[in-house]
Amino acid sequence: MLKGNLSQFPLGTLIQTLAVAGRSGVLVVSPPWIKGRITLRGGALHSAKAGARSGWEAIELLAGLTHAPFVFDDSLPMTDRANIKVPLETALARMMSVGDRWSALRHLPGDWQLELVLQRKPRGLRLTPAMLQVLALAEGRTVARVIEEAAVSPIAAAEALDQLLADGVLELSTSREMGLVTLVALSFYGNRLGVAYIDEDLHQEWTKLLPGVFGVRVSSPHGIEASFEARPRVGIPGRVMLHDKDLRRLRAGRGVKLSVRPELLNRSGGEAT
Repeated sequence: MLKGNLSQFPLGTLIQTLAVAGRSGVLVVSPPWIKGRITLRGGALHSAKAGARSGWEAIELLAGLTHAPFVFDDSLPMTDRANIKVPLETALARMMSVGDRWSALRHLPGDWQLELVLQRKPRGLRLTPAMLQVLALAEGRTVARVIEEAAVSPIAAAEALDQLLADGVLELSTSREMGLVTLVALSFYGNRLGVAYIDEDLHQEWTKLLPGVFGVRVSSPHGIEASFEARPRVGIPGRVMLHDKDLRRLRAGRGVKLSVRPELLNRSGGEAT
């Protein structure tokens, strides 16, 4: 059995490694919003399934995941019917090409559970068939559901989403629970009000999930909330550092536990949700 995460072992590299070794078994990829299953027989791709996608389209969808736990198990029953009929070398070359297309996307979030909101009508924008498909599905649905259910290929749907997000036709909506953490307050002094320093590792994690600029929404035990610019700081895990005056506005102080969540910012600098 082999376990890991696609953040350290991308899907194309993983399948190539298993194929070269001539392995037989089932590769299960499990992000929170979908379960993927790829079967290999003697190192050859046999079948694939990911939500509503099957065959090559399932592999194409799973190749777009930047982080998800996986398990390769050679003891699981391989009962799936064959639905991948391309030679292994051809499949690996196609995966490399698709991987390059996924890597080129700059506005698609790493967290596909985020919901999409129609922000404006696409006036003046030349819409491709893939964009029309995406727009027909997008409002109120998650990124994952649109990529899974669109009548075009997963990468075509993702590219259409990326363009519509870049043009401001669609925006991402974060729920109040997304990324909510409890952090202990620290204080600092000086002139820099309106800034929240969070641990560098947490900032990097949220950066992967949310494209573009984001801030944080901080809530005190008294129910008082305020938004802050988010900045990383080394060596403060489990803590958030706010200016003393900002803490007092929240009716909080050093050592108080605060609820903190990321919030997307629109292009003018305000909250997008």
